Amino acid sequence: MHVGIAGFFGNSPRRDLPFARDFAQTIEALNFRTLSLPEHVVFFPTYESNYPYTEDGEPNWGPDTGIFDPLFVTQALAHATTKLRFVTGVLILTQRPALLTAKEVLTLDHFTDGRFELGVGSGWSWEEYNALGVDFAKRGRRLDEYIEALRVAWTDERATYTGEFVHFENAVMNPKPVTPGGPPIIIGGDSPAAMRRAALLGDGWYGWWAQPDIQAHIGRLEEILNTHGRDLNGDDFDFKLGLPLSEINPNEIEAKVELATSLGVDELILAPPVPSKDFGTHLETVARAAGLV
Repeated sequence: MHVGIAGFFGNSPRRDLPFARDFAQTIEALNFRTLSLPEHVVFFPTYESNYPYTEDGEPNWGPDTGIFDPLFVTQALAHATTKLRFVTGVLILTQRPALLTAKEVLTLDHFTDGRFELGVGSGWSWEEYNALGVDFAKRGRRLDEYIEALRVAWTDERATYTGEFVHFENAVMNPKPVTPGGPPIIIGGDSPAAMRRAALLGDGWYGWWAQPDIQAHIGRLEEILNTHGRDLNGDDFDFKLGLPLSEINPNEIEAKVELATSLGVDELILAPPVPSKDFGTHLETVARAAGLV
């Protein structure tokens, strides 16, 4: 099983480009496979939307939280590393133009030498959708079309796609990605709809370990995959699981790594609290607990 790290950059003046570069080089040296980068364009003081990853439905961050754009961060950090992989965790794809995103992602595929994976989701905040002028209620159908349209643009010499939200005819997008068929598209989200989308359209699934009974949750995913002729542990399906950590507890990390391995997880993405100062020591503790060094 591979192990990655979720990185948060831009949420304080000290977590700038030099910090992000040092962070990426440190986790690469510690044998973490992947850096996962989140996305939100804007935050709000209060939400009517339900945040799906806390018990009370409230986000566990403040409105002044900052996050740099993950595609730009990937571009910068790819040139500071040689083997570290990158995944968006996740890009709210339907808040962006489909073809423009297709071109940005294939550019990253080239400039990372194939080290980029596109994690996508439909999001949870109608407030953010509203601010960006996109219909929140139709985000699921829009995401399905976007995934299909990206692959058409990446692979067809004269690309045509006709849908409810995306339409283009004889569009020529070059150069083609260096990764055959384009970068892997990993579907994020823990709802049954997200799991079905992963089974039907995804190269994998990126869930979040926020459920008290993770075995049962993964069992539901496996059942949905089997219904659609897919195998959770098949070679054509990348099973990622994100693990939020409230503290760096080596015993807890070691136990969770063992459990994730037994559950057939392909890559466990750890999200530990890492201070801006002396972060290398904390990351080394995480790496040792995960058996990487």
